[in-house]
Amino acid sequence: MAGNNSFMTSLLALLDDDKFMKDVASKPSRGPEPFNVKYYLNLVEKILNQAMAIVDDVAKNTRPKGDQCQSKSSSSLSMEDSIPLSSTINQLCYQITCKARANDLQQTMASLLNMLSSFSWDAKAVLTLLALSVYYAEHWRLAQIEESDNLLSLTARLRGLHAIGKSSDTQRIKALVALNDLIKVTLEFTKCAVEFVNYSNDFGEHSASIDTSARFYYIIVIVIGCAVQFSGIISMSNEFLGQDLWTFSDRVRTKYESFKKEVENLREKHAVQISYEKIKKISKDCTDVVELMAALFCTKYDLSTVYQCCKKTTVKVDKFKDKIVMLLISDLDLLGEDLDTLTSIYNECSFHGSNYKIMWVPIEEEHNEVTQKKFLDKRSEMRWYTSNSMVSKPAAKFIQKKWQFQHQTKVVVLNQQGKVVNMDAMAMIRIWGREAFPFTESKGQELWNRQGSNWFKLVVNNTVFPYVERGFEDGELMILYGSAEETQTVQKVEKYLSEIESHFDFYRRLKVSTKREQFLTRLESCLYLKMQASSDVYDSRAQGLLELYTSYKQCGGFAVIARGSTVVVNTCLPDFEAVLSQHREWATQAATAQAFEAVFKAYYDEVVKKPHCHRFYIPSAVGNMPECVKCAKCSRYMKAAVTFECCHGDQPMMPSYPTPPYGARTFGDSAVAAAPEAGDSGTGFPAKMPVPPMLLPSSAAMASR
Repeated sequence: MAGNNSFMTSLLALLDDDKFMKDVASKPSRGPEPFNVKYYLNLVEKILNQAMAIVDDVAKNTRPKGDQCQSKSSSSLSMEDSIPLSSTINQLCYQITCKARANDLQQTMASLLNMLSSFSWDAKAVLTLLALSVYYAEHWRLAQIEESDNLLSLTARLRGLHAIGKSSDTQRIKALVALNDLIKVTLEFTKCAVEFVNYSNDFGEHSASIDTSARFYYIIVIVIGCAVQFSGIISMSNEFLGQDLWTFSDRVRTKYESFKKEVENLREKHAVQISYEKIKKISKDCTDVVELMAALFCTKYDLSTVYQCCKKTTVKVDKFKDKIVMLLISDLDLLGEDLDTLTSIYNECSFHGSNYKIMWVPIEEEHNEVTQKKFLDKRSEMRWYTSNSMVSKPAAKFIQKKWQFQHQTKVVVLNQQGKVVNMDAMAMIRIWGREAFPFTESKGQELWNRQGSNWFKLVVNNTVFPYVERGFEDGELMILYGSAEETQTVQKVEKYLSEIESHFDFYRRLKVSTKREQFLTRLESCLYLKMQASSDVYDSRAQGLLELYTSYKQCGGFAVIARGSTVVVNTCLPDFEAVLSQHREWATQAATAQAFEAVFKAYYDEVVKKPHCHRFYIPSAVGNMPECVKCAKCSRYMKAAVTFECCHGDQPMMPSYPTPPYGARTFGDSAVAAAPEAGDSGTGFPAKMPVPPMLLPSSAAMASR
């Protein structure tokens, strides 16, 4: 055999030779030949466990007798006769020992894979490992009886085999122990790979990214390495390869640990999927809300209990028997305003006298010490119920898929039978508070229709702008404006407004700045309620809300001029700034006419040129999206396009690519941007959609802010 360093170099090179691996993997198979992988892997494990136990005893110098060793296996091993195993095992033993020691390793590997070409990759690896286990166990079993059998001892010496069972060579013993540990890792590596194959049928998309044949190729190379190392260690010649064993072992462990993490991830996904399917079935078939609550929020460890925040203790989930349950679903960044609104409703005597219960459902992707502390701190602010810990991954998956939770806080209302009566009552709670009781969709439609045509009073209220409702009553002039961040346009608007204040009577300046998130949440809630009541986008309320939302999200900001709650101008901030910049030409007219808004509107209509395309922007969270829309300007069908947006918290956006067209949206806050289809002849037929319909639930993109 070539020198030890030469062998180890070839072995490590073979382990990393992707080109050779792909070449042998691409060769056509003659099979696959039937092979019970699970059965034979179990057989390998039984054989190796006994053999490895002998090595441990030798290392501790507590060698058991032959009959004691044999008793380690409590179960008998039955053999299948579906394939000629004896012939295959003998040939494989020769390939991984004698031939591997004498020939080029690539040649040996090619020969071995050619011999096993009719088997699947997992069968190839298990069969090769089975050959090693037979070879390994046979020598260790012989070592246990060699001392008491002179004939066996003599024949072993004639074959050049060292008496490994009674070796006093410390270095050799260390090498044998290291090799034993490596074979244990190889066995675990093989079990992981076989387990992965079993899971891959359920998770094709994930498993497709992992080259299974490469993992089994690694295992076969490792088995050859173990076999040659063992042959060298037990030989009485100078072919002692123990000094190279640790380098090889380190490389094998690295590959195994990397693959093990992938399999553990898949194992977790498999467990989540099983639990998720169970929850889905219970949700479909349950007739009692308690059954669904237990499936979602109780585990086998908490004995069917939930946490009652006001009493700081756990209680049986049966507390929800015959109750209507409001599930407050959010991440750990639940807005204080939402919490305050729900607390005020919860504290109402009428609420306590009803059959209603509130349950906080905290969903977070990461479960660690930081999120656990945040969960406990937030829980301490509440008065109602919650889960004993953050919601499990199967329950979170169900809530995200079935109830479309995407980080926006929502309230799902369940009746006594566990059926959903309102997919999201949070919008109506934000807008109307206690008036939204009993929080059904029909109640939301009733309140929305009662509002009449005025949308301005819904968006602008005392919560965002203190005492503004008094201004509605007094018919004050109001200028509402804002942007996603402080921009030069906002600063210019501030400057021009200060310059023209002396030209007209008192007005109320409403700048959306410190409460941008609350304002946007309220605006989106209004849009949600509008679409929940009706998907018609042509009425005045819908048009006003959509124009305001589109200006805010895509046009650099918005501006509204209103007298009391009557809107006079609803435009984007750049156009507003453009008109204000020319205030010297029209401000004196406003002072003379004493109707600032009328003069501004007349000048605005004269100088501001509307874009050729009419677009509006719908947040995905509204849910009830129209399938197709005709343009309010020309009656042609509008096209829909999906985009994604991320505002990076409160930081200004710094796009690294051209700004998307008007109506686009970034990740974290997706929407449908609608515009008349370019080239539409106006025939009345729908324009071709630029995004496949299957990507757009109800023509809307789904994401979270």
